[in-house]
Amino acid sequence: MTEKTAFSGRRVWLVAAGVLAAVLVLLMPESALALPDLDPEQPPGTEGFTTVLNWIVWGVIILGLAGFLCSAGYLAFASFTGREIQGFKGLIIAIIVCILASAAGAIVAVFI
Repeated sequence: MTEKTAFSGRRVWLVAAGVLAAVLVLLMPESALALPDLDPEQPPGTEGFTTVLNWIVWGVIILGLAGFLCSAGYLAFASFTGREIQGFKGLIIAIIVCILASAAGAIVAVFI
């Protein structure tokens, strides 16, 4: 019996803490909830880093497109042997690589 009452006591405290947090958020002025609008600025001397990063992304996209074409060719030949799923997996991986490589520029642009 004592374990059950101890558990229900903890539950009451957790519910009370959750209600208190919800009330504080509701009563907080809107200006306290708004995040500041930051304007990121590139640090001096990092122009070479962004150039190298752009070259790497360009190379990854080229390799992704080459992988896509190779996987498409493999898929065409594998259809005769019954191994289409391996060619299909290669196509999906190549598409994901190209998407991630093109999104990496946008993600890095947010931070730089």
